[in-house]
Amino acid sequence: MIALLMLILAALPMPGTRFQQLPDGPGKAEVEAGCYACHSADIIVQQRLTPKQWTATVDKMIRWGVESKDPERQRMIDYLSKHFGPDNRFTPIATGPVK
Repeated sequence: MIALLMLILAALPMPGTRFQQLPDGPGKAEVEAGCYACHSADIIVQQRLTPKQWTATVDKMIRWGVESKDPERQRMIDYLSKHFGPDNRFTPIATGPVK
């Protein structure tokens, strides 16, 4: 039981962690609705995928349970490709414990 609790706590972010925010634009709401159920924007903003790779990723997530109709799906792919393509200049935020 204690080992399970330790495992759960290890997966949680440290207190004071600041999460990334997605940039504004068409498709942001669809991405937030579809992606945030399973992970934070931190996973998304570090990606550097081509439109073809984003299409495969979005389709995979839909197969895994993200609810998205065709127009929403394409808005997600367009948004992700525009903001998190191969030219993405993401820089991680340095975090540490709250003092």
